[in-house]
Amino acid sequence: MKNWDNEESASVNLFKEVIKLAKIGIYELYVATNEVYWSDVTKQIVQVSTDFVPTMENIKSFFKEGYYKDKARDAMYRALNNGDPYDLDLEILTAKGNIRYVRNVGYPHMANGQCLKIVGFLQDITERKNTGIELAKKNQQLNLAEQLSKIGYWEWDIVEDEIMWSDNLYRIFDLELGTPINFERVIESIHPDDRAMFRENAEEIIAKKRFQKFMHRIIHKDGNVHTVELIGELITDKNGDVIKMIGTTQDITEHRMSEIKFRGLLDSAPDTMVIVNQMGIIQLINKQAEKMFGYMPAELKDKHLTKLVPRRLWDTMEYYADNFFKSPKHTEVPADLDFFIQNKSGFQIPVQVTLSPLKTSEGLLVSIAIRDITAQKQAAHRILETNKSLKESATRLKAQNRQLEEFNQITSHNLRSPVSNLKALLDIYKTESDEGTKEMIIDKIDSVANHLTWTLDTLVESLIIKKGSVQSLEKTYFEKTLSKTKEMLAAEISKTNATIEHDFSEIPSTMYNKIYLESIFLNLISNSLKYRAEDRALKIFVQSKINDGIVQLEFRDNGLGIDLKKNGHKLFGFSKVFHRNKDAKGVGLFLTKAQVDAMGGKIWASSEVGKGTSFFINL
Repeated sequence: MKNWDNEESASVNLFKEVIKLAKIGIYELYVATNEVYWSDVTKQIVQVSTDFVPTMENIKSFFKEGYYKDKARDAMYRALNNGDPYDLDLEILTAKGNIRYVRNVGYPHMANGQCLKIVGFLQDITERKNTGIELAKKNQQLNLAEQLSKIGYWEWDIVEDEIMWSDNLYRIFDLELGTPINFERVIESIHPDDRAMFRENAEEIIAKKRFQKFMHRIIHKDGNVHTVELIGELITDKNGDVIKMIGTTQDITEHRMSEIKFRGLLDSAPDTMVIVNQMGIIQLINKQAEKMFGYMPAELKDKHLTKLVPRRLWDTMEYYADNFFKSPKHTEVPADLDFFIQNKSGFQIPVQVTLSPLKTSEGLLVSIAIRDITAQKQAAHRILETNKSLKESATRLKAQNRQLEEFNQITSHNLRSPVSNLKALLDIYKTESDEGTKEMIIDKIDSVANHLTWTLDTLVESLIIKKGSVQSLEKTYFEKTLSKTKEMLAAEISKTNATIEHDFSEIPSTMYNKIYLESIFLNLISNSLKYRAEDRALKIFVQSKINDGIVQLEFRDNGLGIDLKKNGHKLFGFSKVFHRNKDAKGVGLFLTKAQVDAMGGKIWASSEVGKGTSFFINL
């Protein structure tokens, strides 16, 4: 059995540091002797002391009876008997009684149909798992907020005629969750008398490229009729054609029924009601209005409606009044108007206003229904904030998974070969008797160890960058950074007769990690010097600008260029080079991307072989 813990070589120490940073513990199971080996990181994950001796019997105690224990047992059985590798996410109970989630990966080593040993690793994924649990919890909160406000979310892909509904929208329409939805299925749920109106509204919205909220009725399975209101936004393609709609549907049945009752039972109405004549003079208010405005009826009788409306909205009020009287009918002031009323103390309240004509023997009156929508706005705000938080959590989780996948690929590809090579050379050395051959083998071992050390140094630096924070921000000037870079590369610039020009006039400085920015300048400019064309003088141009509110840097040269169709997918990969150059190691762009990613930015390139390359960075 190989004793990792007592290995003193620099390469192995660096390897141990890398897997420690990645929270990866190694284990080995020797079938014939029933011996089990755990690395220090494995013991840390399971929270046992460093002198703990694992056996096939005592490691069973880290699994509670149930699903995860059965899952681990089945995987081990298949590995031992069939040589099947396994990759499992498991829940374990540590020696200290803590619940942790781990990724358990094992590879059986078989010979003549018999399993000799199993080598694998254990990785602590508790943080990632808890993030998923938190994401599910926030989804529950979002669903609860939708139910409380009787709001459902929808998204309609017009091109594909595919409609996505939130769970609460299925409840509002009294349909089974997950029922496939398209435009015609929606039509079937609408009251027969409203179907033609619904189609006309949909066609008008697409034709005019403007969404105006509207209401319609739906019929539940029990025959009850509900009224819902739709609010939405349009998404267009580059030609301006509507390709998608997104929005909300709210069940406003109770509100609509109340409006009908208000006309005859004004004083018992739950909403604020104000009756005015065609001149805007207040004739009557109900009890709810007294509470909302803080006025007694006598204080408002025969006063103009402007007494209840902030001055900044007088023109708006007059505009809708004029339109109403041109064609008196039930009219709602658009919700996106953000209309407010003003109470006696001067406090302004967001409201939804509905106008209805009342024909009396004294002439036409206007019934104004006013509903305080403070709670609705707060609920909508909470939904938006929760949605934003969900998106941020999902983005962080995706970034963490992407970094983990990249690191696993690099360690698997760049460490496995040299480690295997070292082992093979050591095996040869042990059996070789010729001193000359042994000396040659030692030279090869030294070469492989140096390469492995360099690889591990680079990986550790990359991990430190990705693990680091962006707290050390300071105002950094691009021209000073470029000047420092020129000083560091003065000999190479002079030797190649390269010219470096810049334009930092649009945005001369930014708040950034100074060390990272200097490293980015150094790597990209030295990259241009390294891959210059031999048949023309090298020209490098560096520019800063604002693009959609984001500070952007461009590094442009007229060098050899890169075939992005062939190599674009591995442009920022570890140890990737695209031209023959004795000084090229393929880590400059790898580390530059790690630094840009660590600061939450983005880097990409455009290039043409034989003409040059441009690197763009969104800081």
